[in-house]
Amino acid sequence: MTLSQGRAIFIWGTVISAVIFLGLTYDSISKMPKRTHAEELSDAVADGKWTWQRHNCNDCHTILGIGGYYAPDLTKVMSQRDPEWAKQFLKDPHKVWPAKRRMPNLHLKDAEIENLVAFLTWVNGIDTNGWPPKPMAVAAAGSAALPGESVFRAQGCSACHKLNGVGGDIGPDLTHVGSTRPPDWIKQQLENPRSHFPNSPMPSFAKLSPKDMKDLVDFLSSLK
Repeated sequence: MTLSQGRAIFIWGTVISAVIFLGLTYDSISKMPKRTHAEELSDAVADGKWTWQRHNCNDCHTILGIGGYYAPDLTKVMSQRDPEWAKQFLKDPHKVWPAKRRMPNLHLKDAEIENLVAFLTWVNGIDTNGWPPKPMAVAAAGSAALPGESVFRAQGCSACHKLNGVGGDIGPDLTHVGSTRPPDWIKQQLENPRSHFPNSPMPSFAKLSPKDMKDLVDFLSSLK
Protein backbone atom coordinates (compact mmCIF):
# COMPACT_ATOMS: atom_id res chain seq x y z
CA MET A 1 0.00 0.00 0.00
CA THR A 2 1.38 3.37 -0.99
CA LEU A 3 1.24 6.51 1.12
CA SER A 4 -1.35 8.08 -1.18
CA GLN A 5 -3.55 4.97 -0.95
CA GLY A 6 -3.36 5.01 2.85
CA ARG A 7 -4.24 8.70 2.89
CA ALA A 8 -7.23 8.07 0.60
CA ILE A 9 -8.49 5.21 2.81
CA PHE A 10 -8.18 7.44 5.88
CA ILE A 11 -9.98 10.37 4.26
CA TRP A 12 -12.82 8.32 2.78
CA GLY A 13 -13.15 6.30 5.97
CA THR A 14 -13.47 9.53 7.94
CA VAL A 15 -16.04 10.96 5.51
CA ILE A 16 -18.16 7.80 5.48
CA SER A 17 -18.03 7.51 9.29
CA ALA A 18 -19.03 11.17 9.64
CA VAL A 19 -21.97 10.71 7.27
CA ILE A 20 -23.18 7.64 9.20
CA PHE A 21 -22.77 9.47 12.53
CA LEU A 22 -24.67 12.52 11.32
CA GLY A 23 -27.41 10.32 9.84
CA LEU A 24 -27.87 8.42 13.10
CA THR A 25 -27.83 11.70 15.05
CA TYR A 26 -30.51 13.18 12.81
CA ASP A 27 -32.61 10.02 13.11
CA SER A 28 -32.37 10.08 16.92
CA ILE A 29 -33.19 13.78 17.18
CA SER A 30 -36.17 13.48 14.82
CA LYS A 31 -37.63 10.63 16.89
CA MET A 32 -36.96 12.17 20.29
CA PRO A 33 -40.10 14.36 20.56
CA LYS A 34 -42.34 11.35 19.95
CA ARG A 35 -40.43 9.05 22.31
CA THR A 36 -40.45 11.67 25.07
CA HIS A 37 -44.06 12.73 24.28
CA ALA A 38 -42.78 16.32 24.31
CA GLU A 39 -46.26 17.63 23.51
CA GLU A 40 -47.25 16.75 27.09
CA LEU A 41 -44.60 18.93 28.67
CA SER A 42 -46.30 21.51 30.85
CA ASP A 43 -45.41 24.15 33.41
CA ALA A 44 -46.26 21.63 36.15
CA VAL A 45 -43.82 19.08 34.68
CA ALA A 46 -41.08 21.70 34.39
CA ASP A 47 -41.68 22.93 37.95
CA GLY A 48 -41.62 19.30 39.13
CA LYS A 49 -38.21 18.86 37.53
CA TRP A 50 -36.96 21.93 39.41
CA THR A 51 -38.40 20.50 42.64
CA TRP A 52 -36.56 17.24 41.94
CA GLN A 53 -33.29 19.11 41.45
CA ARG A 54 -33.79 21.54 44.33
CA HIS A 55 -34.15 18.70 46.83
CA ASN A 56 -31.29 16.65 45.32
CA CYS A 57 -33.51 13.61 44.75
CA ASN A 58 -30.82 12.14 42.47
CA ASP A 59 -28.58 11.69 45.49
CA CYS A 60 -30.65 8.62 46.43
CA HIS A 61 -32.84 7.82 43.41
CA THR A 62 -31.98 6.99 39.82
CA ILE A 63 -34.12 8.39 37.03
CA LEU A 64 -33.47 7.77 33.31
CA GLY A 65 -30.19 6.09 34.25
CA ILE A 66 -28.84 9.03 36.26
CA GLY A 67 -28.58 9.18 40.04
CA GLY A 68 -27.87 7.15 43.15
CA TYR A 69 -28.71 3.56 43.98
CA TYR A 70 -29.53 3.92 47.66
CA ALA A 71 -33.27 4.17 46.98
CA PRO A 72 -35.49 2.72 44.21
CA ASP A 73 -35.20 3.70 40.56
CA LEU A 74 -38.14 6.03 39.85
CA THR A 75 -38.09 6.06 36.03
CA LYS A 76 -41.24 3.94 35.79
CA VAL A 77 -42.57 4.31 39.33
CA MET A 78 -45.90 5.79 38.19
CA SER A 79 -46.69 2.53 36.40
CA GLN A 80 -46.79 0.90 39.83
CA ARG A 81 -48.12 3.66 42.07
CA ASP A 82 -51.26 5.71 41.65
CA PRO A 83 -51.00 9.53 41.93
CA GLU A 84 -52.95 9.77 45.20
CA TRP A 85 -50.67 7.28 46.94
CA ALA A 86 -47.61 9.09 45.60
CA LYS A 87 -48.90 12.42 46.92
CA GLN A 88 -49.57 10.96 50.37
CA PHE A 89 -46.13 9.38 50.43
CA LEU A 90 -44.39 12.63 49.48
CA LYS A 91 -46.44 14.50 52.09
CA ASP A 92 -45.42 12.18 54.94
CA PRO A 93 -43.15 9.25 53.97
CA HIS A 94 -42.92 7.96 57.55
CA LYS A 95 -46.68 7.55 57.85
CA VAL A 96 -47.07 5.70 54.56
CA TRP A 97 -43.88 3.65 54.79
CA PRO A 98 -43.09 2.95 58.46
CA ALA A 99 -39.96 0.91 57.78
CA LYS A 100 -36.45 1.35 59.18
CA ARG A 101 -35.00 2.38 55.83
CA ARG A 102 -37.20 5.17 54.58
CA MET A 103 -37.24 8.51 52.84
CA PRO A 104 -36.85 11.63 55.03
CA ASN A 105 -39.75 14.05 55.23
CA LEU A 106 -38.78 16.95 52.96
CA HIS A 107 -41.78 19.01 54.14
CA LEU A 108 -42.82 19.68 50.57
CA LYS A 109 -45.56 22.18 49.87
CA ASP A 110 -48.75 20.94 48.24
CA ALA A 111 -47.86 22.67 44.96
CA GLU A 112 -44.42 21.05 44.97
CA ILE A 113 -45.97 17.63 45.51
CA GLU A 114 -48.45 18.15 42.65
CA ASN A 115 -45.66 19.24 40.32
CA LEU A 116 -43.32 16.44 41.35
CA VAL A 117 -46.02 13.82 40.65
CA ALA A 118 -46.66 15.49 37.27
CA PHE A 119 -42.93 15.26 36.49
CA LEU A 120 -42.70 11.59 37.49
CA THR A 121 -45.84 10.84 35.45
CA TRP A 122 -44.28 12.48 32.39
CA VAL A 123 -41.01 10.59 32.83
CA ASN A 124 -42.98 7.36 33.21
CA GLY A 125 -44.34 7.82 29.68
CA ILE A 126 -40.94 8.17 28.00
CA ASP A 127 -39.98 5.31 25.66
CA THR A 128 -36.78 4.10 27.33
CA ASN A 129 -36.29 0.88 25.34
CA GLY A 130 -37.10 -1.25 28.38
CA TRP A 131 -35.02 0.70 30.90
CA PRO A 132 -34.76 0.10 33.79
CA PRO A 133 -34.44 -3.69 33.48
CA LYS A 134 -36.40 -5.96 35.78
CA PRO A 135 -34.68 -6.86 39.06
CA MET A 136 -32.53 -9.98 38.76
CA ALA A 137 -34.75 -11.89 41.20
CA VAL A 138 -37.79 -11.19 39.02
CA ALA A 139 -36.04 -12.00 35.76
CA ALA A 140 -34.61 -15.21 37.19
CA ALA A 141 -38.07 -16.42 38.20
CA GLY A 142 -39.13 -16.51 34.53
CA SER A 143 -41.57 -19.21 33.60
CA ALA A 144 -40.55 -21.33 36.58
CA ALA A 145 -42.81 -19.29 38.84
CA LEU A 146 -46.59 -19.13 38.64
CA PRO A 147 -47.71 -16.17 36.50
CA GLY A 148 -49.19 -14.45 39.56
CA GLU A 149 -46.04 -15.02 41.56
CA SER A 150 -44.03 -13.25 38.87
CA VAL A 151 -46.44 -10.30 39.09
CA PHE A 152 -46.13 -10.34 42.91
CA ARG A 153 -42.36 -10.10 42.63
CA ALA A 154 -42.33 -7.58 39.79
CA GLN A 155 -44.60 -5.20 41.72
CA GLY A 156 -42.35 -5.36 44.78
CA CYS A 157 -45.09 -6.74 47.05
CA SER A 158 -42.52 -8.52 49.20
CA ALA A 159 -41.23 -5.13 50.38
CA CYS A 160 -44.32 -4.89 52.57
CA HIS A 161 -45.71 -8.44 52.84
CA LYS A 162 -44.26 -11.72 54.03
CA LEU A 163 -44.66 -15.01 52.22
CA ASN A 164 -43.46 -18.07 54.12
CA GLY A 165 -41.32 -15.93 56.41
CA VAL A 166 -39.69 -13.90 53.62
CA GLY A 167 -40.52 -10.23 53.05
CA GLY A 168 -41.39 -7.04 54.88
CA ASP A 169 -43.70 -6.52 57.84
CA ILE A 170 -45.33 -3.21 56.91
CA GLY A 171 -48.40 -5.05 55.61
CA PRO A 172 -50.08 -8.31 56.70
CA ASP A 173 -48.46 -11.70 56.25
CA LEU A 174 -49.97 -13.20 53.08
CA THR A 175 -48.79 -16.77 53.52
CA HIS A 176 -52.36 -18.04 54.06
CA VAL A 177 -54.38 -15.12 52.69
CA GLY A 178 -56.35 -17.44 50.39
CA SER A 179 -57.83 -19.13 53.46
CA THR A 180 -59.15 -15.91 54.98
CA ARG A 181 -60.09 -13.74 51.97
CA PRO A 182 -62.20 -14.67 48.90
CA PRO A 183 -60.93 -13.76 45.40
CA ASP A 184 -63.39 -10.87 44.98
CA TRP A 185 -62.18 -9.30 48.23
CA ILE A 186 -58.54 -9.69 47.18
CA LYS A 187 -59.23 -8.09 43.79
CA GLN A 188 -61.01 -5.16 45.38
CA GLN A 189 -58.17 -4.74 47.88
CA LEU A 190 -55.64 -4.60 45.04
CA GLU A 191 -57.69 -2.08 43.07
CA ASN A 192 -58.80 0.12 45.95
CA PRO A 193 -57.15 -0.68 49.30
CA ARG A 194 -58.99 2.12 51.09
CA SER A 195 -62.34 0.58 50.30
CA HIS A 196 -61.60 -1.90 53.09
CA PHE A 197 -59.22 0.10 55.27
CA PRO A 198 -59.65 3.90 54.99
CA ASN A 199 -56.19 4.60 56.41
CA SER A 200 -54.39 1.91 54.44
CA PRO A 201 -50.90 2.96 53.25
CA MET A 202 -51.08 0.35 50.48
CA PRO A 203 -50.99 1.77 46.93
CA SER A 204 -53.63 0.89 44.36
CA PHE A 205 -52.67 -1.63 41.70
CA ALA A 206 -55.60 -0.78 39.46
CA LYS A 207 -53.11 0.01 36.68
CA LEU A 208 -52.28 -3.67 36.28
CA SER A 209 -53.41 -5.20 33.02
CA PRO A 210 -56.51 -7.46 33.28
CA LYS A 211 -54.29 -10.52 32.79
CA ASP A 212 -51.76 -9.49 35.46
CA MET A 213 -54.60 -8.65 37.86
CA LYS A 214 -56.25 -12.04 37.32
CA ASP A 215 -52.93 -13.87 37.68
CA LEU A 216 -52.11 -12.01 40.89
CA VAL A 217 -55.58 -12.66 42.38
CA ASP A 218 -55.36 -16.34 41.43
CA PHE A 219 -51.91 -16.59 43.00
CA LEU A 220 -52.92 -14.92 46.26
CA SER A 221 -56.13 -16.99 46.42
CA SER A 222 -54.08 -20.16 46.14
CA LEU A 223 -52.09 -19.32 49.31
CA LYS A 224 -53.79 -21.46 51.93
